Amino acid sequence: MILLLLLLLPSSNSLTCTPGQYLASGQCRRCAVGYYCPDGIQNITCSPGTYTDLYQQTNCRTCRDGSYTIQSGSRNCRKCPLGYSCANRTMLPVPCPPGSYTDMYGQTTCRLCRNGTYTMQSGSTSCNKCPMGNFCTTTSQLPVPCPLTYYNGLYDQTSCRECMVNSTRILV
Repeated sequence: MILLLLLLLPSSNSLTCTPGQYLASGQCRRCAVGYYCPDGIQNITCSPGTYTDLYQQTNCRTCRDGSYTIQSGSRNCRKCPLGYSCANRTMLPVPCPPGSYTDMYGQTTCRLCRNGTYTMQSGSTSCNKCPMGNFCTTTSQLPVPCPLTYYNGLYDQTSCRECMVNSTRILV
C-alpha cells in the first residue's frame, strides 16, 4: 500500500512546462515557429492550411481567405496566385475554370468573362476578345461561329446579325 502511494506521488525531479513550451531532454524548450505546444508537453507541427508565425504558440492560426499553405509546419500563408481562387481557407489554390479568370493575387473567387470575351483554359488570368465571325456570351469557353445566314464583322460581340435578303456571307 505504501509502495502504491509512492508511485502516485509526483517525483521531486519531474519538470512541468507551461503551454507554449514542450519538454525535451529534461528541459523546457520554447515551441518553434510552425509548431504549437498546447499542454507544455507536446511539440506539434501545424497542418497544411494553418501556420504559426511566432514562437511559443498554443495553437495554429488558419490561413485567411485568399491565402493558402500546402506544407506542414508553415510559418506563413501565401497569397493565392493569379488565375486561381482560395476560398474557405483551402489548403490548395483552385484553378479558375474555363470561362472565368482572376487578374489579382489573393482572390477568393474567379470572375466570369464579360460578354463578348472567352477563355478556354483553366487558370486564366484574362479573357480573350471574341473573334470576328463568332459570338461569345458570359462564361463562354469557346467562341461560337455565326450560323450560315448570319455574320459578324466585329470583335467582342455577343450575337450575330442576319444577312440581308439576297446577300451571301463571305468567309475570310
